[in-house]
Formats: sequence, C-alpha cells, structure tokens
Amino acid sequence: MELQLAIPAKNLITVNPLGTVAICTLWTPVDYARRFLAQSAPEILKPQSPLALMGGLYGGGLNIMLRNLYHNPQIDSLILLGKDFSGGAIHLINFFHNQIERTGQKQLFVFDDGHFEELDKVLIPGAGSGYIIDGLLLPDQFLRPPIIYDWSGTPNGKLQGVLADFLAGYSPAAPVGRRPQPISLPRPVVKTFPSDVFSRVITGKTITETWVDLLSTLSRFGRRVKFRNGKERLELLNLKAVISEPGRLEASELSRLNLSESAIAAYKEELLNPVLPDGLPYTYGNRMRGYFGPDLLSGVISDLALEGDSRHAYIALWDNLRDLKGADAPCLVTVFFRKLDGLVHLAAVFRSHNGARAWPVNCVGLHGLNEFVCQRANVEPGRTEKAELRPGTLTVTSLSISLDPADLPQVGEIVRQYDERPYSMVTDPNGYFRITVDLDSQELLVFHHGPDGMLLSEYRGKTPSELAWKLERAKAISNLGHAVYLGGQLERAWYSLQKGREYFQDKSKLTD
Repeated sequence: MELQLAIPAKNLITVNPLGTVAICTLWTPVDYARRFLAQSAPEILKPQSPLALMGGLYGGGLNIMLRNLYHNPQIDSLILLGKDFSGGAIHLINFFHNQIERTGQKQLFVFDDGHFEELDKVLIPGAGSGYIIDGLLLPDQFLRPPIIYDWSGTPNGKLQGVLADFLAGYSPAAPVGRRPQPISLPRPVVKTFPSDVFSRVITGKTITETWVDLLSTLSRFGRRVKFRNGKERLELLNLKAVISEPGRLEASELSRLNLSESAIAAYKEELLNPVLPDGLPYTYGNRMRGYFGPDLLSGVISDLALEGDSRHAYIALWDNLRDLKGADAPCLVTVFFRKLDGLVHLAAVFRSHNGARAWPVNCVGLHGLNEFVCQRANVEPGRTEKAELRPGTLTVTSLSISLDPADLPQVGEIVRQYDERPYSMVTDPNGYFRITVDLDSQELLVFHHGPDGMLLSEYRGKTPSELAWKLERAKAISNLGHAVYLGGQLERAWYSLQKGREYFQDKSKLTD
C-alpha cells in the first residue's frame, strides 16, 4: 500500500512511499535529523529502505500525525528520535496503549466546511503534562496500531548501533487489506486565551485609543464567569488603564464611545451635583458632595490650592454600613488627585466595571471632574500654589471589569478595526537603546539612554540571549513592542559579529 497523507503536513521527508516504518523527530528539526542519519545510519535513507517518511511534531502537532498514521495502516513501526520538549513521546505511547482519559467536558470546534460542532474533550496524560484531542479519533479505531520504539533519549553515539540492529532484524507485518476513511481535523474555537487574570496594565494617549486596546484585551483574555445573579460575563481583575492625554477627545470619536455631546454634558453635571434625584439609589456627585455631610470635593480643591506636595486629596465614595449588603451600590469607590509639576493627575478605582458601555463614559466624566477641580483650585480663596494647575494623566483601576457576551459582536467589530490599524511603535518611558558590536572582544554592546538622551547604563554580552537576560533583570524595558524590536536588532548585531561585519542599527539589510 502506497503512502497517502490524509492531511497535508509541513516539514515531512518522504523516503520510500511503499515503506512501512515512520520516524518522528519530536521537536528536533527534520532536516537536522536527516543530516544526522545520513552520516550515522545512511542505509535507512536509501530508496529501498523500509522507512516511508520522517516528520516532527512542531507545525502540525500530534493530531495531524495520528490522523495520517490512521489513514496509513501499513505503517507498522514508529521510531521516536530527537529532543522532546513537550512530552510528545509519552503522549504517543500512552495513546497507543489506550491510556486516555475522557474529561467529561466539551469543546466547540469548527470544521473546514464552516460548520460548528461540540465534541468531547479527551486527555492523553503524560509526565506532568497532558495533551487534549478532539475525540474523533481514538486508539480502538486503528486497524493495527504501530509498534513504538522510543529512542528519543538515546545518546547520538549509540543511535548508529541501535538503528543498525533494528534494520537487521526488521521485517514488515502482514499487509493490511484496506485503508480507513480520512477523519476531519477540526479546529478548536477558543473563547478565552490563557492569561494572568489578576494584573493587566494598558497605556494609551487618548480615551478612545486606550478603550479599544482594553476591549481587545478583555474580549481575548477575559475569564468566563457566572455570578450569583445568573449573569455570565468575561472578566478580568485589577485591570489598570493609564491615559496620558485624556482631554484629547475629538467630536468624531464620540460615536465610537457611544456618546453624544449632550450625554457628556449631562454626565459631567451629575458628577458635580450634590443633590440625589428622586428614585435613584445613589449618584457619584451626591456621594462626593452631599451624602457624607460636608462637600468632600471642596475639601480636595482647597488642599490642591495650597503650595507643596500632599496626599490628602482623596475621596472614598463607599459606605460600608449601607453598601456592603445593599443591592444598589456605587461602582466608583475612590478618587485620588495628585499634584505634580503643575499637573493634577487623577486616579480612580472602580469596584466593578462594564468595559463596553460604562468605561468610556466614566473616563470622559472623570476628566471633566478633573478639569472642574483644577479650575476651582486656580481661583480658590487663600490659594498659595504658584503654578497654574491643569489636568494631567487619568488612571482608572477596575477591580473587576467585564463584558456581557451579548456585546461581543459589536466589540468584535471594534477590535477587528483595532487589529488592522497600522503599527506604530510607542515611545518607551524607560528610554531608548543604542546597539553596536565590539569586533576586538567579540561582544555585543547595548547602551541605555534615558528619554532626555543621558547615558544610563552599558550592557555587554556574547549572545543575544545573554543581553536579553541582562536587560530583563535590570527591568530596562517597559514596552512589549520595544522588547520585540530590540530582540530583532540584537540578532542582526550578533550575525554581523559572526561575519566580522560592521553593524548598523535599524538598517533593513546587512552590508555584504
């Protein structure tokens, strides 16, 4: 029976289409394994060899390999060679020994024809690891499971003899009369990607820019939870958003924020109004300016109007006696105003937050609140502060921020537009780096400059990995895009060093 792939796979080397043996190189590149075998066991690579093909687990993975083995029952032996970084060898062995576990859980999959189907999740256990398969292909469906020879841990020096002994004693099993029908390979529909749900920081210039980034993060990494009241949400905890220019809100952006100028005006008025309207359990304006007796916002304004630093411009809106068990409790629980170099920076904490509907409205309103506080502090009687105060950064911490699944279609369209935007590198507040090479010492040099151009540190290393570790340990980089850029430049610099060439940072091509 001639070899036929039910599912095409990359990084495969076919040796003898009529062969009955397969080699899996696990996580070792197939070309590397072929070169090694050409030197140590050349007989196995000859056209008349029983070896049908060689392939690795990277790229296609275990699911594709199992389907191709199933569709080619003439493969009676599977040899495992190479490095095993993911437990693939034990997963293969356990699968064919029928050591699988039905998890009792289901996963939504999408097939090539576009239809969706919910399938049982099956776990192949390993040494401290597990591999999830879709349950469409199980061990008892194989006409003849291959015999597995696990030589992945065999030293290279001994493999020559091991392979020679195998070839000398090998004889193919009896032919198999039929070929099983191909089994589709569905793709899992991932609703939530793995993530640390407890600490996220998002930074942006404008409210709109930061909000879209927040929606992208929340829809991709939010954990699905079901609350006591029966509501289901995608939730992240302790998400902090830092907006450097919250006042830059153009009229054309209001529709993206589900806002209108009249809605903004009404919300800002509510934030400043100490009177609680009839029928409402609370308003933020009432909590800050009337609920607890004195006008707390006026106290903040008086504090900011005084010269010198202070950390007393803080308001708590939460009433423990009422809100701890109350059905209607405020989401905004604290506001903190901090004066630095003539700017008043506002930090707000929300107990719970609706990311799609409430978050942008709250941010616009909070910036308006900060504008009001600065204006009043600048004309406050008894003012001793010499600087003209202006609103600065807005930081919003959401202890619990969530999305209603019903909002996902609209959010998805916003996120799609966000993902398709042209890439632009964000300036790293930690500074910038100048990379060069020292041909005499055969070292890479990285000079760390502050945003003002001052040289802060110098790092040396023989390899990009060594430099990356030193930069990470020094916490020198704060921006992920900056880190990716530096990684690419360090690889180019290292290549130049190996070739004895001069290195030019940011150049797209190396000089010959």
